[in-house]
Amino acid sequence: MNTMFFPIKSGRFPNSLAHNLLALMGMLLWSAPAYSNDIVQISAELRDVMGLATAEVGPGVIPRTLSFVGRVEPIPEKRYFVSGRVAGRVTALSVVEGQSVASDDVLVEIETLLPGNPPPKLSLRAPFAGIVCKVSVTQGQGVEAGQTLIELADLDEVFARAQVFESLIGEIPTAAKARIRAEAYPKESFAGTLERLGGEVNPANGALPAWFRVANPKHHLRPGMLTDFRVITSEANASMTVPTSALLGTATSPFVYVGRDKEGLRYRRAPVELGARSEDRVEILGGLKPGNLVVSVNAHLLGLSASGDAPKDSHGHDHGGHEGHDHGDHGEDEGEGFQWNAYVVWWLAGGLGLSVLLNLFLLRGRRGRQIKTEESS
Repeated sequence: MNTMFFPIKSGRFPNSLAHNLLALMGMLLWSAPAYSNDIVQISAELRDVMGLATAEVGPGVIPRTLSFVGRVEPIPEKRYFVSGRVAGRVTALSVVEGQSVASDDVLVEIETLLPGNPPPKLSLRAPFAGIVCKVSVTQGQGVEAGQTLIELADLDEVFARAQVFESLIGEIPTAAKARIRAEAYPKESFAGTLERLGGEVNPANGALPAWFRVANPKHHLRPGMLTDFRVITSEANASMTVPTSALLGTATSPFVYVGRDKEGLRYRRAPVELGARSEDRVEILGGLKPGNLVVSVNAHLLGLSASGDAPKDSHGHDHGGHEGHDHGDHGEDEGEGFQWNAYVVWWLAGGLGLSVLLNLFLLRGRRGRQIKTEESS
């Protein structure tokens, strides 16, 4: 029995309609459900292993900042150069560089050249508690009157001196605040307040020095350290913000993971449009709603879960991915599997419907040919 699947030549079924139906069927058969790319479901055990945390989308203050570099300096009134009034020889040296000293501690002892038998000795003491920044003599060395022997500084507060380009001087407000980081402690931020601007621009680099007073109770900042400044010039109120740690993706295609249930087992990948950004928060212009909960800690692990590279749970196997698998003994939510099955049913129903429609046109074409045959006979 010779039967055409598509009765295009029958005259009863236009070519354009046939081509459109073929294209629609192809789209149904070969298009992947978008749901599987946007939703990630994990087990309760994997959630606990990942250590996820969420933050609510809400209003926030986004500061506008300028970036500069500089170095740490002791505050002049808290810096002291130890020297003797008479010449002599160092007979005892009690400190080394980096040592902490208390007020009135003996730092160095000098045997003077003054007459006497034995020659009189001079003990030089610390005028205040601080850190020995530099020792310029050794024991037995001869010294002159007024020669600097030891440099001492109180580092409870320090200056961080920024180099401000001439074109940006006018943008820095009086008593500007700054967040300061040192290369030695990249994860620690120090708060600084503008103390004063320099009196002269350096013609070599076109920069004006700006001194920021910084609290330094742990003495992490030491003179000469290289620092990075984020000076706040203004602040703007944003209606929606999220922590910067919640952002994933690239600069052109950022996204976050949004929680979809109270148990923390299902998350949606949500592309977002970004606005102004600060050190720890970023403004959201689109893609989220106030009150959404976004993953702000270990969000990247959900991406690994989506690709099948998630951490293993206590059973030694992977609970990541979109589709899930049967873990009835573990009490895992099977809602994701149901959603996937619903898409399969939709896919099959669409294909079956098109098949029925095409066969109806086929039967109609064959019946038309039989009527023509009977009329001609």
